[in-house]
Amino acid sequence: MPQGTIPSLNRFVQAVFPAILGAVDPGRAVDMAAGIVENDRWNSFDRWHETSRRLLSAYEASGAKAELYAIPTGGARGRGNWIIPEAADIIDAAVDLIEPSPRRLLDYRTCPWHVVQWSAATPADGITCELVVIDAIAQLDAAADGSLAGKIVLTRLNPWLHRGRFCAGGAAGLLCDMPVDGCPDAVAWTKFGWGGLDLWEAAPPLVGFAISAGEGDRLRALAAQGAKLVVHAKLDIRRYAGSHDVISGVIRGSDDPDAEIWAVAHSCEPGALDNASGGACCVEIARVLNGLIAKGQIAPPRRTIRLLHGYECYGFFHYLEHGFRLAPPLAGVCIDTVGARPDVCDGALSWHATAPASASFVDDVGLALLEAALEMQPIYRLAQKPFLSTEDTLLGDPKYGFPCPWITNHPCRGYHSSADTIEMIDPQGMAVCTAAMAGYLYYLANASTDEAMEMAGWQTQRAATKLQSEKEPLSRPQRESIRCQHEATIDRLSRFTLTGDHAKITGDLGAMVDTIANAAAVEPFAPAESSPHEDRAGRLIPLRRRSLGPTPENVWPDVKAGLDGWFPKWAAYWADGQRSIAEIATLLALNAEEAIAPWQVTGYFHAIAALGCVELLERDEFLSADALTTAFAELGIRPGMDVMIHSSLKSIGPVRGGAATIISALLSVVGNDGTLLAPTFNHHHALAFNPLTTPTTDGAIPEAMWRRPDARRSLHPSHSVAAIGPRADDYLRDHLTHGVWADQSPIGRLILNDGYILSIGVGHDRTTAYHIAEIAMNVPCLDMFANIDRIAGSDGRLKTVRGLAWRNGECPVDPAGLDAMLEQKQSHGKVGRASATLARAADVFNARREQLGDRCSRCGIRPQRRNVGEEPHG
Repeated sequence: MPQGTIPSLNRFVQAVFPAILGAVDPGRAVDMAAGIVENDRWNSFDRWHETSRRLLSAYEASGAKAELYAIPTGGARGRGNWIIPEAADIIDAAVDLIEPSPRRLLDYRTCPWHVVQWSAATPADGITCELVVIDAIAQLDAAADGSLAGKIVLTRLNPWLHRGRFCAGGAAGLLCDMPVDGCPDAVAWTKFGWGGLDLWEAAPPLVGFAISAGEGDRLRALAAQGAKLVVHAKLDIRRYAGSHDVISGVIRGSDDPDAEIWAVAHSCEPGALDNASGGACCVEIARVLNGLIAKGQIAPPRRTIRLLHGYECYGFFHYLEHGFRLAPPLAGVCIDTVGARPDVCDGALSWHATAPASASFVDDVGLALLEAALEMQPIYRLAQKPFLSTEDTLLGDPKYGFPCPWITNHPCRGYHSSADTIEMIDPQGMAVCTAAMAGYLYYLANASTDEAMEMAGWQTQRAATKLQSEKEPLSRPQRESIRCQHEATIDRLSRFTLTGDHAKITGDLGAMVDTIANAAAVEPFAPAESSPHEDRAGRLIPLRRRSLGPTPENVWPDVKAGLDGWFPKWAAYWADGQRSIAEIATLLALNAEEAIAPWQVTGYFHAIAALGCVELLERDEFLSADALTTAFAELGIRPGMDVMIHSSLKSIGPVRGGAATIISALLSVVGNDGTLLAPTFNHHHALAFNPLTTPTTDGAIPEAMWRRPDARRSLHPSHSVAAIGPRADDYLRDHLTHGVWADQSPIGRLILNDGYILSIGVGHDRTTAYHIAEIAMNVPCLDMFANIDRIAGSDGRLKTVRGLAWRNGECPVDPAGLDAMLEQKQSHGKVGRASATLARAADVFNARREQLGDRCSRCGIRPQRRNVGEEPHG
């Protein structure tokens, strides 16, 4: 039994996990891996689409919902986006030695690894060229005058790094023989780029082939004897605008289907271990869990489990940025290179922690399940390892991604080479990895509020233990790192709470954050000022503006110079608008293998700022709480007022403390006798509404407001409202019964109580009080009770209710015209960079009635009613 865990996890290991392990079919999992690699090993888009079809069929057969998300090739150039510029189908390739003695050197149909990825094609009848050897940088530099024109170069120089220089020398193509450790006859997976050619080197075409180091040595021996080497090379590749796929197998959650736990595995990779094994593991997880659910041995998970396959970052990052979801996944795991035969991985199975800025509970839950699996089937030696910054683990982004540890048998013999065949996979190894990850995903997806709180207490105790270490005193950066990761952990676990009293839950979790903050006792940061670089690093505060890390292959040279290859891309994860570049540098140094100076961090942040990933701000550019209270008072907000806020945080500009500071400032102005309201609508994007978990799509300020312990939230499936203050309960009661915009709805009561609408950075077309007028006029385009929606009851279980049917077309009477109508009836001012207005809610109501007049009776727009069972955002 794993030690140092929590009762619910121990019970799960004892009562549920054996059934999961017993349900895994190792042979079936290996067969699935063999089917995936049979297509993916050709490293060609046409074959990758066949893998997609295989995966979709497998998930449908497992009982999971199968989804395909197609990503077009191409996209914005130079902005660091993870894009594949074009698709490529490899048709055929061969190279024959003509002189001194004819023989075939390679044949793509025999071994697909012989083609360098992102190679150009030859003419249809091929090319006949002299073959020359260049293995040293000095030789390559000497050839910059074009002396390689028309020749094919046999080389062990990294073609990815030196492709441009070979092109400058005039080479027609490369024959690469990169060694594979321990496998001299294996052909290394060789690439001219990762998802395509580097942007600044993409123009010159270059043909690329790969052979084994052993074959390369034989050719070098011939050249050393003075023989002239002549080859005939033929490569047929079709480049075109196409697409690549992200495939999902979805086990829908029973109570909170919008909350998701992810497992990601790579497709479009030619190896069996790396990474047909990860894909097969995900499919077997779906088969196992759905099989146990069908037999009644386990309940459907409360949250959704999503098993994803994609072209590494090019698939997952695009899906995270562009695929709609209410919020980032709650947690997940990267399953990459698993189930290896012990003799090819030195008997080791590694569990790498998620990013240091991300939530840590996933690391401990996964470790416990792996320990349990290996106690039952001790095939590997488990190695608990720290975060390893690879492109895959950038999914651990605490703002836009999810805490994402990594399970792997890497490094393995034959890694990234033709030696990575299905024979490298051990059925028992696949069983252990599959069962452990199925248990990990299911435990998190099915965790109750009590179990989430138990995990929060567990992580709080672990953080306290780290801070109370009997070793030498922890440095300020060490204490700050522990505090930050604990805060991220509690914030993430707060989103697992499905039932209970909101005030008590958030209060208890807040107390845990305070406990560790007090124990860490982090003194104010005092940057060194020994140089202008360090002084500027202490004043500049980066603020995240775009998700995840940029790829250096899609930036221009002037920016790429700042994206140093060794520099940790996850540096941006600390850029929350609260700490300076100098502070980030000290945190990065805790996890770096070499020293990091503030000037290096400054250079990196300037580079990613040029790509729009962050905004660099001076300390005095941040709006303070005092400045906010002054701005609100100047607008006319007074103590005792009831005010509803509609807002755009981005339009306000940087605020010290972010959205939470804005809410606190507003509350201080309306005082103890005033009530603050905010829309926390999901606009029918939620599959089911739970007032404790469902995020709002109305922005960061209302999201921060409803999550406060003193906030109340109305029960309505698509248009809930949050309120804080002495009249909060009066405003919110019976929202579902009265209807979304009835006169006794929260906003209707605001009008009746002579309350106010505060608009910051938005117009009155966003203030929604005008909908009260529409309902009062019985407009034919809205029906408050025409659709069937789902909400969570007090026990967390879903039930159906009647909800809003929105109009099936745009209103011809644009509500944006309300701004001009109310110009003289509202006060105007600025909040930070944003224009702001304060209007009586009744004035907005009356203006809309006047604006509509009698035109609604002649309008043909009607409510849009969904079919029974149709998903709200389907």
